Amino acid sequence: MAGGIVRICALALALGASIPAIAARVVDPAGARQAISLPAVAARDADLAALAARGRSTELAARLDLIAQDDALEAVAQDWLLDRGLHALARLAPSPAARATVTRLTARTPVVYTRVDPDHGERATPLYDAGATARFVLRNWERAAARAAAAAGLAARDTRVVARFADESSDAARAGTADAFRSAPLAEVAAQRPAIAGAQAAGRRVDALALIAAGRLADPALFGLLIDYADEPEALAAVAAAPRALDSAAALETLAHASRRADIASAAVLAAGRLAAEDPAARRFLFGALSDPGIAPSAAAALGALGDPGVSAEVGRRLAAARTDAERRLLLLALRLDASPGARTELERFARAGKGSPRVQAKAQRWLEQ
Repeated sequence: MAGGIVRICALALALGASIPAIAARVVDPAGARQAISLPAVAARDADLAALAARGRSTELAARLDLIAQDDALEAVAQDWLLDRGLHALARLAPSPAARATVTRLTARTPVVYTRVDPDHGERATPLYDAGATARFVLRNWERAAARAAAAAGLAARDTRVVARFADESSDAARAGTADAFRSAPLAEVAAQRPAIAGAQAAGRRVDALALIAAGRLADPALFGLLIDYADEPEALAAVAAAPRALDSAAALETLAHASRRADIASAAVLAAGRLAAEDPAARRFLFGALSDPGIAPSAAAALGALGDPGVSAEVGRRLAAARTDAERRLLLLALRLDASPGARTELERFARAGKGSPRVQAKAQRWLEQ
């Protein structure tokens, strides 16, 4: 018994637990399954599911209050039922009583843990965490409310929707507004375009809305604003989205513009490489990019990934005419990443010509031998 208490205390210390160590308990998965399979527990779960199916959020929340206070319930079953009921509540419209119950449950701390990997000592994780699930439910409700409010604003052509999004500090509310922009009729999104573009150019926090609008409206100018003003994650997302939303010429123009922004330049060049499989203009862009030290390695990689005999031949021609080892290394990289037979032919031709420094020649020979 004393040894078990010592192990529980060590577990609580390792987890940095805020609950008394003596209250913590570790169960194995088989024991947990047995605890939640008891007929009385299954009956309570069925009752929760029935209330959820009828949309009875107040009554469902009242059942959760009873479960949370039922000391006769085994801890595993209690936490499992609370977790199940909370997830069901997340899908319903909240009543004041339901919101009060969920708010109370956010303070609940887990008392039952399981070992993620028994081979790694006493490290464990909560089996169920009703407090964390309750916090998820509150965020879900906040997101749904923001989505409904934004949808109403979009339908009314109220451009203050964009300003409110820019000022919003809650991630859940911002996500709800973004949801509304994704699902609104296209005409409603188009009506918000001037407000989005103005806010984007002013440096306000509307990157997420600009990205949605740019894609849905197939708007090269909005993509350009994202490239110029968005934070890196949204700018990278714009680089990925532009080829899907725009025609090839407009997408290439966007990517070429993005290639001049250092933190997204490599991604832009690689995206242009995917266009180059069908677009000669994109191939010309990649060959031109070989002369820009900032993006030349990405351009070489994109050219190599094409596996196109015509590209391989052009790379070989340029390699034969190259005057510096720096040029040769880039062109050799393109050939090295090209799996086509033509690329190997060009590598062999370069090796026979004996051009470049011994180090460059050695690299070419090493790649031929692989």
